[in-house]
Amino acid sequence: MAALAAPLLAALVAAAPASAAMLTRGPYLQLLTTHSVTVAWNTDVASACSLTIRALDGPAATIAGDTGTVCAIAVDGLVPGGRYAYVPNADGVPLATESVFHADDPSAPVTMLVFGDSGVPGPSQTAVRDRMLATPADVILHTGDMIYPDGAAVDFDPAFFAPYADLIRQLVLWPCLGNHDFAAAAGQPWRDAFHTPANNPAGSENYYSFDVGNAHIVVLNSNERTVPGSLQYTFLDHDLASTSARWKLVFFHHTIYSSGTTHGSNLVIRANLVPLFDAHAVDMVLMGHEHNYERTLPLRANQVVAPGAGTVYVTTGGGGKNLYPFGPLSHFTAHAESVHHFVRIAVDGDSLTEEMIDVDGTVGDSTTLVKGPGSTTSTTTTSSTTTTTIAGSTTTSTTVPPPAAACDPGTCDDGNPCTLDTCAPGEGCRHDPVDLAALRASVESGFTVGACVGQPVPALVTALLRQAHGQVERAARATNPVRARRLLGRALQRLRGSGRRASVAARRGRISASCAAGLGAQIRTAEDRGACLEPSP
Repeated sequence: MAALAAPLLAALVAAAPASAAMLTRGPYLQLLTTHSVTVAWNTDVASACSLTIRALDGPAATIAGDTGTVCAIAVDGLVPGGRYAYVPNADGVPLATESVFHADDPSAPVTMLVFGDSGVPGPSQTAVRDRMLATPADVILHTGDMIYPDGAAVDFDPAFFAPYADLIRQLVLWPCLGNHDFAAAAGQPWRDAFHTPANNPAGSENYYSFDVGNAHIVVLNSNERTVPGSLQYTFLDHDLASTSARWKLVFFHHTIYSSGTTHGSNLVIRANLVPLFDAHAVDMVLMGHEHNYERTLPLRANQVVAPGAGTVYVTTGGGGKNLYPFGPLSHFTAHAESVHHFVRIAVDGDSLTEEMIDVDGTVGDSTTLVKGPGSTTSTTTTSSTTTTTIAGSTTTSTTVPPPAAACDPGTCDDGNPCTLDTCAPGEGCRHDPVDLAALRASVESGFTVGACVGQPVPALVTALLRQAHGQVERAARATNPVRARRLLGRALQRLRGSGRRASVAARRGRISASCAAGLGAQIRTAEDRGACLEPSP
């Protein structure tokens, strides 16, 4: 860091005049390394941005930035593992009390807090957040869907920056794009809010890599192409090949190994990326999308293998949004539980311990990977319980389910819109009744139709979908069946209106025919499921 020769921060604060500017976001930490960090914040009125920073045992210095309402100041010259205090300023006036952080240290143990699918304010989000605040850690990683329902800029503060303010001012945040975050202008509000290294040949902010402790982390955007030869695939291949870090972890949103019935496994991404994970001996892959927790046994080439011979896949999507149920557990499942939670990963030399922690502070699952001297692979020991919550009931299992019966989801479709058709391991086709979680998922999928990515979907179409989503959420909380019926009826009206507006937009050339068709199909699915759930008068 530049010589810290300014007056002590306490004296600076005492002498500073009052400022008209007030914080509206942050401060929050980004891009932390062994020697640098970026501190970002927003204010309500334009002002001259500056940052006062000091080593805990040294004097303070002030770094000037630009003038505006959006501030981001990069600090260089940190000492690995050093502890620092900082204050953001507007026109030279402190905006907050001191926050403290420490620089990364490759030689020291590191603890990561990982969560996903959190982006809706409410008691569940708050409960997970409070438990995270009570858990000592060094960095935070998110597995995506930070902002529901569609990643709109207006929702970032109430859904993320306000509830997590006390975490992200002291722990660096590494974000990941979920499908809902990507829905608004292909993630532009997300890119406006967060700073990522963009250290890939395409210069994309959507995917990147970084080191923390003795671990190398790759964050992907699973909303974009991952096929062999694509920019993201090529980046991942070269990045994993070039790192010498002891531990290799990969993060992205769409889960590729899931026993959940709402989204399940994304087989396309699995087919594209698993060969790379196997080839480069990735230790752990963390994902979201399914609103539950699931950890696999070690896998290689989609098969369960001995500890140390494969990759462990963890789905952590219980950060606050409504939970999703499981069907029968898959042959690859080590532990599964539909519970609000976060994951704690502790890396210390040759060991990596992963824990699932629920809102009560209970460690519901734990596994430890250990590397031998000179090894690039790991062995696994597990101290998890065998209790698994499935669709609201609790069962205990000490055996792995049998291999899947001879079926696939396509052949299981019974033509009934009121059933969820799945291929269940060991059973064959299942046809479970549609529930509110399935209806929510259908409405939310209307925000993320693949054929519409990059197109300016008319605001009224999106607004009607948002209103339908809100009515479904209220219906789920309603205790009076008459009120629930009315709310579902209103949701169906909004869905029909959204479908009509999409058709009009296509006729007028505002969106492509394929986008309109995709929207129409998704909206019709949601309508059909809503009609199945709407109580009879």
